[in-house]
Amino acid sequence: MSRDNTDRGTQIRLSGVTKHYPKSVAVDNVSLTVEPGEFMTFLGPSGSGKTTTLNLIAGFTDLTSGSVELDGRRIDDVPAHKRGLGVVFQHYALFPHMTVADNVAYPLRRRKVGKAEERRLVAASLETAGLSRFADRYPAQLSGGQQQRVALARALVFDPQALLLDEPLGALDKQLRERLQLELRRIHREVGRTFVFVTHDQEEALTLSDRIAIFNEGRIEQVGTAAELYERPQSLFVASFIGESTILRGVEGEHTATVVRPEKLELHASVDNVPDAHARVQVRLLQSVYLGSGWKHEIGLPDGSTGVVRDAGERSTSSRPGESALLSWHPEHAVILDDSNAA
Repeated sequence: MSRDNTDRGTQIRLSGVTKHYPKSVAVDNVSLTVEPGEFMTFLGPSGSGKTTTLNLIAGFTDLTSGSVELDGRRIDDVPAHKRGLGVVFQHYALFPHMTVADNVAYPLRRRKVGKAEERRLVAASLETAGLSRFADRYPAQLSGGQQQRVALARALVFDPQALLLDEPLGALDKQLRERLQLELRRIHREVGRTFVFVTHDQEEALTLSDRIAIFNEGRIEQVGTAAELYERPQSLFVASFIGESTILRGVEGEHTATVVRPEKLELHASVDNVPDAHARVQVRLLQSVYLGSGWKHEIGLPDGSTGVVRDAGERSTSSRPGESALLSWHPEHAVILDDSNAA
């Protein structure tokens, strides 16, 4: 995703960030640098530590150990309201008795900004969010998507050093979420600020992000672009969490797992059809489903688990459900990962 005005963004650096609770460790020694103007997404399942990490940056939660820096300045002991960060939550928290313009102006009034400057900043923020014609309406007169854009405009109006977004689209239906994802991308390019976005939705993360940090059990498993995470996962968790994967255990040696994405696999009814350069293993075809854009095949693997093969065009095998087939792949499309900790 291209970015403009990246010189206006703020670097966020986490060093050994840890948060302990009496009976659990929510964040465990997390270190990460979010570059100026970057759209960084924290992605992971519920309870993985991504929202707690965001709250540690925001100052809503105290660190147990480690440090948080903005452009090299430690802010561990700085109160949340003095960190200069904008925050957007899933629940919009708009004031129902205030107009859209007054809701957006609220952070400026807290900062005692002059009236003329307030009007200018509110108008600019509403324009960025595509809400200029709704300035005099009340929240109850707006759709869910419009209310979320008001919350976004309010978070941006005082020109924060960075914007933190905690699952802001989670309460919206799929179609509206997809539209607002495009709006978020546009706004990010226009304002040029650093965005840190939390979601458990991998498709949303892949759509929005410059880079993604994958969280699991309080730690970061891997940080990378969408392509890096998809093509070269560094753990079985990442391989399973980002997109679909077929995982073949023991094919390349004991305590290893061979990970191949479904579109890189081929099914053959006969060994005669397998390319010479391909690795291969015998499987059982469980079912085939036509999806319009191609076929999706569910297969039974030698270790008793299941995998997926996708054909972009015509069906690749004449095998029928219940019959044996040969699964093949080019070695360069496989990622070999450690499987020694598998249950």
